[in-house]
Amino acid sequence: MIAVNHCRPRRSHAIFAQTALRCERIRTCLPCELKRKKPARRKEEDFHHNVYVVLLRDAVTKHPSILRLNPKRDRLKPCVYVGMKGIPVDQRFENHRNGYKSAWVVRKYGVRLMPELYEHLNPMPFEAAVQMESELAEDLRVAGYTVTGGH
Repeated sequence: MIAVNHCRPRRSHAIFAQTALRCERIRTCLPCELKRKKPARRKEEDFHHNVYVVLLRDAVTKHPSILRLNPKRDRLKPCVYVGMKGIPVDQRFENHRNGYKSAWVVRKYGVRLMPELYEHLNPMPFEAAVQMESELAEDLRVAGYTVTGGH
């Protein structure tokens, strides 16, 4: 036999039901053109992704995983992190430094941005930025830089 719980509904359930009813009334009152119309995207908005390069302290080379990724590194060239994001590069670097959606190597070893290595490439559409991130990382690795990131 199944036991039936005859307790009063929780207050949160009642509030949820009232909110759902209110939202349904608002939805039915809005004209159709206001309900589902999305703003038209302009072409300039498509070109807002950036690739960036962050200079890392040389202490990052104590991690074997980074050395394995860079077997032909030139010890005279700096260690760098390559990334890509759809927000301004300086804001992204601050996010790394503050621990918000950050790569551990930038949070721990990041020094500054290196605009001389990426500035001429930006901005670009998302698909191009994804490809450019990996190509830039590989080009820097071939040039002798110790590179991390660049997925």
